[in-house]
Amino acid sequence: MPFQQAHYQKLLFTLCCAMVIGACGGLATHAFRELLTLLSNLLFGHVDSPVRTASELSTASRILIPTLGGMLAGYILQAIRQPSGTPVDYMEAVTLGNGHLPARHSLLRAASSACSIASGSAIGREASMIQLAALTGSGLVNLLKLGIPQKRLLVACGAAAGITAAYNTPIAAALFVSEIVLKSIAIESLAPLVLAAATAQLVSRPFLGTSAIYHIPPIHDIARIDWYWFLLTGIVAGLCAPVFLWLMTQSKRLFGQLNAALWVKLGLGGLIVGGLSVIQPEVWGNGYETVDHLLKHNWTISVLIAVLICKSLATAAATGSGAIGGIFTPSLFVGAVIGGVIAHLAHGFFPYLPETPLWIIVGMGAFLGATTHAPLMAILMLFEMTQAPLAIVPLMLATISAYMITRALGGASVYAKALPDSTPETSPVARLLRSDAPYITYPPQRQHADALFQQYRWPHVYVTDADHRFLGAISLHDFRQYLQQAEAQQDAGTLPDQLIKMDYPRIQVHQSVETSLQVFITHQGERLPAIGSDGLLAGYVTKNDLLKLLGSRWSNAPDAS
Repeated sequence: MPFQQAHYQKLLFTLCCAMVIGACGGLATHAFRELLTLLSNLLFGHVDSPVRTASELSTASRILIPTLGGMLAGYILQAIRQPSGTPVDYMEAVTLGNGHLPARHSLLRAASSACSIASGSAIGREASMIQLAALTGSGLVNLLKLGIPQKRLLVACGAAAGITAAYNTPIAAALFVSEIVLKSIAIESLAPLVLAAATAQLVSRPFLGTSAIYHIPPIHDIARIDWYWFLLTGIVAGLCAPVFLWLMTQSKRLFGQLNAALWVKLGLGGLIVGGLSVIQPEVWGNGYETVDHLLKHNWTISVLIAVLICKSLATAAATGSGAIGGIFTPSLFVGAVIGGVIAHLAHGFFPYLPETPLWIIVGMGAFLGATTHAPLMAILMLFEMTQAPLAIVPLMLATISAYMITRALGGASVYAKALPDSTPETSPVARLLRSDAPYITYPPQRQHADALFQQYRWPHVYVTDADHRFLGAISLHDFRQYLQQAEAQQDAGTLPDQLIKMDYPRIQVHQSVETSLQVFITHQGERLPAIGSDGLLAGYVTKNDLLKLLGSRWSNAPDAS
């Protein structure tokens, strides 16, 4: 059938683009990693873990290097001019924008991030890696004539490739973008994400290998551990997650009140990190090496708590000052320490329990699920990071309980600021749906189409397949021309496929009001079909309803004067 062929051709094209973006995204991630290696060689004359590097420095150097690195990073950020009305973060570009990321802005932000990370800032390097990988997707789609939904999906494929190349977790990477960014696990979007992640993993194999990024000792005697300990780990993680995010928010608020240049703020953030590193050198870096060491060695509970406090304060200072970097990996560190503390408590009550890294893994998954509000992604992420199949069930117990505790407390996701909220401009348009859309089932019959046009007096009639999936629309103008030719040729019955506009603009039910209005800009009509995530015709939305919703918000907004 022509429609099935067109659908599969479009899907095949999207999958091919996803593979190209996956490969480019993986290479971009590795390029950023090499940049950090180069900067480390320039600063310290060698490449080593941030914690070991800090331990070998003098007290003055531990303080001075993060301070100067922060000042340089801030100076670079000051040179960036915010593009007017253009999303600069990949999450915004996927959810609110048209799939375009400004290249100069992204590259300068990556350079600023590299200065902060190389000088020991307590933030994750992976955020910039993912942004650069998404930038490769944006660069490709800008060369192609694609619709906005397809552009967004391919930029999301770049993000999935970046996460894969950063953590060596292709399954969790695809699920992260689906569950957190796209908020949909439909096969139409998940398939390209999976393919992009898989391609990025293959491209990154020469650099990362195929083993897990956390090398853990074998896990034994799991049956001897009472399951309520894992539930307790989840409860503690769920209680700590809002506190951790509150600390990040308060730091940003305090730095925001500081009347100083950006380079001064980032320099001050670096100074705080440097001062804390004098007490605990483990605050340098994103925490990966510390977690890896914690998985293989037993730390005393006093050391765990001291490192947790210093690391949390350092991460808050770095992010609050405006340094470009993520807190995904630092969150894993906090979860690992929580797991270590619970392990000490468990062994205090039951000394016979085996000494295993299982507690650390469970703590990381629970805290990650609580901070991201994506428990399924967190479970798969920790499984791929550790390749420990015996940890799956404990991870499920702890992660789900942590997620439920955080939600019950009203805690927000760490990505709440980066993703659309529930304001009218960004809320789903489902409540604006009208259900009486005129449609005809494929293959369209001439008599049925004629009756619909006479009944509704619309300029278009929608076409669906037998399962009610939206295929396109037939215009009244084209239908009338066909009737004239058909009468001359005494033709009747089924309408030809050429009458159906398969590229007819449409709105997704989960789209924001702002995004839906962007689709209307390219359409002269008053209404557009609304499609669900499963491709089914859900109804239609009118331009007037969208404008009324926006107008009601503007009329209720406080006077700026």
